[in-house]
Amino acid sequence: MFKSQEEQTSILGVCVSEPEMVGRTEGMNFCGVRSGRRAIDMLRMLSFDLVLVGMDMPDASVWDFVRRVRTGWAWQKWALVGGVITDQQEITARMFGAIKVYDVMPSSDELFMLTSSLREKAARAVLHQSYGNNTFRTPPIARPGQSAVAF
Repeated sequence: MFKSQEEQTSILGVCVSEPEMVGRTEGMNFCGVRSGRRAIDMLRMLSFDLVLVGMDMPDASVWDFVRRVRTGWAWQKWALVGGVITDQQEITARMFGAIKVYDVMPSSDELFMLTSSLREKAARAVLHQSYGNNTFRTPPIARPGQSAVAF
């Protein structure tokens, strides 16, 4: 079942400050942690609409952390937040599937707009049976004496 637009927006902040509460603030559940290890523990226990990852992670490389998140929770949407992000860091973040790269911590209103946009895209993908660039296809039905796998 999909979360409705009126339900809580759940965001995990890893080594970032809390968002400035500007505009819409009601219905946001922001959970901030100060280490990659604690963030992995939180991802194991709870579901988040978005993970915001800071560049100053004390216990792991940012890219090792993101690699682990992408391996264990491939569907998880994430964004990079950092003061001065080089072009190479932005390219690496995009390669790891970052949906946004922020120079400063986004406000609560920006986060609500981003998460509601993600929810709308997910709902459209389900309705149109398309996930990413792949189209959902039902497997062919095999007739007696034929293989169901097309070559």
